[in-house]
Amino acid sequence: MPYAPSLYKARGVPLKQPVCGICIDRTRGRTSRVELGYGVSIWLCAAHASPHFLAGRSGRDLVLTLMRTWQAHGCYTAARRKALDAHLARLRARPPRHRPGSYAWPELRRRVEAACAKGAGAHAVAQLAAKARYGIAAPPSARTLRRWRTERRWTAQPAPARAGP
Repeated sequence: MPYAPSLYKARGVPLKQPVCGICIDRTRGRTSRVELGYGVSIWLCAAHASPHFLAGRSGRDLVLTLMRTWQAHGCYTAARRKALDAHLARLRARPPRHRPGSYAWPELRRRVEAACAKGAGAHAVAQLAAKARYGIAAPPSARTLRRWRTERRWTAQPAPARAGP
């Protein structure tokens, strides 16, 4: 009969503190108690208690893992369901994150595309971008402006393919 792993003789698992509720027998390092609300708390290792994991993939990693673990143990209660739902709701209520790259300049992109649709050249587009006010933010790069022109989003058909070397 093959050996079935358990915590009874697990090596490297902390003995003087609870194991991580997700790692269980692979817990390494210290664990800390994380309050989820509705009277629900869980002990997690540093990696699983990190804000990156708790909010990663909009919190779905944590919620699905705990829900399935609790279902497997037969202890998925209404309070735990409410705590997981509240965790997801808190993450949805956060302000939207900063949009990267060219997505941070939607109004400028509309103006550049409108000028390109009227036949403006690269020099005219560069001047239009230079006149825009950016405040403390960095303006889009020249490469981004060229990409906006070549994407030709203002037309129904895509840009013609360029011949490569």
